[in-house]
Amino acid sequence: MIYATRTGVGIHTGQPCTATLEALPPGSGIVFDTPQGRIQAQAENVTETLRCTVLGSGEARLSTVEHLLSACAGYGIRDLKVTVDGPELPILDGSAAGWAQVLPQSPLYLREIPEPLIVTGKGGAFIACYPAETLTVTCAIAFEHPLVGTQVARWEGDAYLEEIAPARTFGFIEEVQKLLDAGLAKGGSLDNAVIVHQDRYEPSLRFDNELARHKLLDLLGDIWLAGFLPKADIIAMKPSHGLNCRLASLLSRIDFE
Repeated sequence: MIYATRTGVGIHTGQPCTATLEALPPGSGIVFDTPQGRIQAQAENVTETLRCTVLGSGEARLSTVEHLLSACAGYGIRDLKVTVDGPELPILDGSAAGWAQVLPQSPLYLREIPEPLIVTGKGGAFIACYPAETLTVTCAIAFEHPLVGTQVARWEGDAYLEEIAPARTFGFIEEVQKLLDAGLAKGGSLDNAVIVHQDRYEPSLRFDNELARHKLLDLLGDIWLAGFLPKADIIAMKPSHGLNCRLASLLSRIDFE
């Protein structure tokens, strides 16, 4: 069964892409069928985490998978075929809402973890994952910026479509040219990203803490590469795709037998 087809541009490559989402039998996992071959959505297939999460297998590569995977995590989608004709998934409006709106909703897929897991990064960044009865995620960001400062978002496993999915990706106006010089953000626009100026957000925010909510959105998508969400109290301070995927790798190596 085909759920939907989405067409748009990749925010980093600027190249057009069409993605068709199709149900798969239980146990199939999430797979991306690209012109170069199939990529299983697994932590071991992460090839790059600069500004987005890139998966690869053999000659196949696919960028910016985290928003679709976040929708899958928030909706408990474990089996899905995504057929794509470009190098990067469409960014849509910069959030996960366009994916979540076309997927069926299932209960969250949670698994118990035997012990705490902690990954650390630069500048005090860390993600701590403590075993718990259910899932709670707290995500904090901190920027030396007059508008942003510190923002905190929290999710307790419900209302994903309303509370997390609409949060859009963002960037600082000072970074735009640097991103372009690095070959990134070629498809970025005010239709698919929030630009942070010194005195305003453009366009206006959907939530007061939309930036922190988007980081939480990314975190869920990257963790889903482990194949499940943990029954855990997750505290993420200044998370990044690199840290998120390191946690997903640790989770994926847990022996549940």
